[in-house]
Amino acid sequence: MKFMKFMKALRFYVVLGVLTALLVAIGIPATARFVPVSVAVAMAPQAASPVAETDPIDRGKQYYDAGQYDRAVESWQAAAQTYRDRGDLANLALSQAYLSLAYQNLGQWELARSAVDDALDQLEDLSLSTPEDSLVRAIALNAKGRLLLARGQAQGALSMWRDAETAYDRAENVIGRLGSQINQAQALQALGQYQRAWEQLEAAVLQLEPLPDSPLKIEALRNLGVTLQIVGQLETSQTVLERSLAIAQQLELPREALASQFALANTARDRGNPEEAISNYQQIADAAEDSLRRDALLNQLSLLLDLARWDEAAALLPRVRDSLDTGTVDRAAIYGRVNFANSLMRLHDAEGEAVDLREIADLLAEAVRNARDLQDARAESYSLGQLGNLYERRQQWSEAQDLTERALTLAQTIDGFDLVARWEWQLGRLFVAQSQTEDALAIYRNTINVLQDLRKDLVAIDPDVQFSYRESVEPVYRDFVSLLLDEAGNAENDRDRQNQLTEARNTLEALRLAELDNFFREACLEVQPVSIEQIDDRAAVLYTVLLPDRLAVVLSVPDEPLQLYETQTSIEEIDATVDRFLQSLNPAYDNAERLDYAQQLYDRIVRPGEELLRRHNIETLVFVLDGALRNVPMAALFDGQQYLIEKYSLALTQSLQLFQARDQQNPTVSVMAGGLSQARQGFPAIPEVEREVTLIAQEVSSEVLLNESFTRDALVQKLAKEQFEIVHLATHGQFSSNAEDTFLLTWDGRINVKELGQVLQTTTSRALRPLDLLVLSACQTAAGDDRATLGLAGFALRSGARSTLATLWSVQDEPTASLMVEFYQQLSRDPNISKAEALRRAQVTLLEDEVYDHPAFWAPFVLIGNWI
Repeated sequence: MKFMKFMKALRFYVVLGVLTALLVAIGIPATARFVPVSVAVAMAPQAASPVAETDPIDRGKQYYDAGQYDRAVESWQAAAQTYRDRGDLANLALSQAYLSLAYQNLGQWELARSAVDDALDQLEDLSLSTPEDSLVRAIALNAKGRLLLARGQAQGALSMWRDAETAYDRAENVIGRLGSQINQAQALQALGQYQRAWEQLEAAVLQLEPLPDSPLKIEALRNLGVTLQIVGQLETSQTVLERSLAIAQQLELPREALASQFALANTARDRGNPEEAISNYQQIADAAEDSLRRDALLNQLSLLLDLARWDEAAALLPRVRDSLDTGTVDRAAIYGRVNFANSLMRLHDAEGEAVDLREIADLLAEAVRNARDLQDARAESYSLGQLGNLYERRQQWSEAQDLTERALTLAQTIDGFDLVARWEWQLGRLFVAQSQTEDALAIYRNTINVLQDLRKDLVAIDPDVQFSYRESVEPVYRDFVSLLLDEAGNAENDRDRQNQLTEARNTLEALRLAELDNFFREACLEVQPVSIEQIDDRAAVLYTVLLPDRLAVVLSVPDEPLQLYETQTSIEEIDATVDRFLQSLNPAYDNAERLDYAQQLYDRIVRPGEELLRRHNIETLVFVLDGALRNVPMAALFDGQQYLIEKYSLALTQSLQLFQARDQQNPTVSVMAGGLSQARQGFPAIPEVEREVTLIAQEVSSEVLLNESFTRDALVQKLAKEQFEIVHLATHGQFSSNAEDTFLLTWDGRINVKELGQVLQTTTSRALRPLDLLVLSACQTAAGDDRATLGLAGFALRSGARSTLATLWSVQDEPTASLMVEFYQQLSRDPNISKAEALRRAQVTLLEDEVYDHPAFWAPFVLIGNWI
C-alpha cells in the first residue's frame, strides 16, 4: 500500500494555534492577549506497518518538536525529494505541508507559501476517496490557514480551516475536526467576531470534555479563557485558564503551561491585580524563549508604565530590546516593535532625555519595512500611523500628516474600518493643530460615523490593534464636541450656532451610548432620537461636558434654541471641587464649607440658565452628566438660599434616546418587595429592611420576599406569575464601572448586572409591558471608582424598567425606610404624580425633619430614566 511508509508520520496531525496578537491602543502600549502556542500534536490511529526510525518525515517531526526548525527543513526536503522520485503524491504532499510549517516558524514566508501550495496542488491529482487521503489534505489546509493568519489574512484562514474541518470529517478524525474548529475561533477573533468565537470555543470544549487530557484540550481551554477575558468575563476567564494550566502541568508540557500562565497574567492585570501580573510576567520571561518571552516582557513593561514605576520600567528596557529579535518576522513581531515604540514614547513623556527618540523612529521604520516585506497591508498601515503619531508628538505637522494619510489610505483599501477611525482621528488632530478647522470638522464627523458603524464591536474591534475605550474612543467624541462648541461660540449667525450646538448635543448622546456598550462589552442598545418637547414640556435637559480647559453646559428647554454656557476651568479644578464637595457631605464636616462647594457647582451648572428655566415654568431638571460630576448628588446643589431639590424635581439619564414612555392605561401601583435584613455573605445586617418592606406593604398592594425567602429562584417565580408595576429590592449591592463588580445580594448568592434582565423580564408579556420602576434602596457606588455610576446606569438599562430609583451611597437604615415609605405614599395618593415629583417630596420631607435635614440622608437618592 502506498501509505505504508508514512503512516507513522500520520500518527500526529497539526492543530494550529494563532500567532501572538498584540492589543495596542492609540498612543499607549497594550497587552498581548493571545498567547503564542507551540504546534500541538496528537496521535492518530497506529499504522498497519511501522515506519523505520530513519524515515525522514519522522526525523523532521522530532527536530520540529525540539524547535530545531532548520534541521526539520532538511529532513522534510529530503522526504519530499524521495517521495517525488517514487511518484508517491500523498507522502510528497505531507512532506511539503510539514515543510511549510517549519518555514513559517523561520519567518521564510515565500518558501512557506510555495511549499503548502505545492502540497495542495499534489492533492488535486488524488481522488481523496480514502480517509488517509482526506487526512493529508486536512493537514495541508491547516498549514495554509496558519500561514494566512500569520500574514494578516484572517478571512482566508477561516475559509481554509472550515475546509480542513470537512476533510477531517471525511477522515473520520474527531480530534482533528475539533482542532480545526478551535483554529476557526482564532480567525473569528482576528475578524473581531468575538461572540461567534466564544460560542465555537465553548462547543469545542464541551466535546473535548469526555476525552483524555491532551495538548488540544489545553489549547481549547486557553483560547476560551482569553476570549472570555476580552469580552470582560474575567472571573470565568480565570477559572478556565487555571484549568488549562493545571492540565499542562499534569501532562508535563512546560511551554503550554507557560502560555496558560501568560494568559492568566493578563487576566490578573485586567482584574486589578498588578503585582500578581508582574510576578507572572517575570516568571514567564525567565523561563520562556522567543515570542512568549518577548510578549511577557512587553506586557510587564507597559504595566510598569501604567503604574508610573519609571525606574523599574527603564531598568527593563535592555531585556525587552534583546527579546524583540526572535528570528521570525511575522505580524506578531511587527506589533511587538510597535508596542515597544509606544512604551518608549510613554517613558519619554515621563522621563524626557532618558529615551532616545531616534530609537523609537528606527523601531517604527523597521516595522513598516517588515510589513511591506510580508505584504501585510494592515500591519503596514498600523506601523505608518504610529510613526505619524511620533511626528505629531514632535509637532512636525507636515511629516505627521503625510504618514497618517498614507496609513489611512492603506486602511481604506483593506476595509480596515477600525484603523480608518484611528487614523482619521489622528488626522483631525493634525488639522486642528494647523488651524484647518473645516477639514478637521469634516474628518471628525466621518470618524464618528465610522465608530457608530463599528458600535457592535466597539470594545473588541480587532484583536491585533485593540481599541481602548477610555484612551481611543471617548477622546474622539470629546475632541469633536470641543471643536463644535468652539465653532458655536464663533458662529456669525444663530442658525449656524444652533446647527453646531445640535450636532454637539447629538454627539454627547452618542458618547453616552458608546459608554454603556463599553460597560457591557457588547452592543446592547437599540435607540431612536427623541426631543424633550416630545416627552415633557415642563422639563429641561442639561448636558454637561468636561473639556481640558472648560466646563460646558448645553441647556435644552422646550420650544427654545439650545443654550451654551461655559466656565473657563480645568478638569483638574472641577475634579478637586467635586472631591471636596463629596467629602463635605459627611455630617461631621463644616456646614459653611459644604454649602460653599455646593454653590460653586450650582453657579457653574445651573445658575447661567436660571432665568430661562423660570420663564418657561420648568418643573423638572434632567441631567446628562459627565466625568466626576456623575458622582455628585444634584439635589444638594445650593443657590445661596435653597437646595436644588427644593426648586425642581430631578432625574438622571445617559441619553434621552433611552427614554421609555410610561403606560398611562394602568395607574395602579403593585409592588414586589424583597430584601435582606440579616447579615449574609460577609455583608452586615440591615435591620430596618424588615420595617421598610412591611410599611410599603401597608401603603400599596405588595408581595414580600424577606431573608431566606429572598432567593433568585423565588424572585423569578414571583415575577413570572404576576405583573408588578414596581420591583423594590432592599438589599446590599454595588455599582461599579466594571460590570463584573456590579451586583445585588440575595440570600443564596448574587445577581450580576448582566443577569438582571433574565431575572426581571421573565415572561413575554413583561417584554410587551415593561416594569415601570425598579427601586434599589440599599446599594452604593464602589469606593474610589470615578465611573461607578455607570453600574447604576447599567442596572437601570438591564432591568428593562422605565425608571430606576437608587442611591449613590449607602444611607442609614431609618432615614432610608422613612423616605421610601413617603415616596410610596405620594405615588398612592396621586395617580397623576410623576415619579420625580414623588421622590422630590419624599426628599423634602426628610430635609424638613431636623433629625435628617443634612444632605447625607436625602441627597444620594436618584431617579434614572423616565421621570414622568
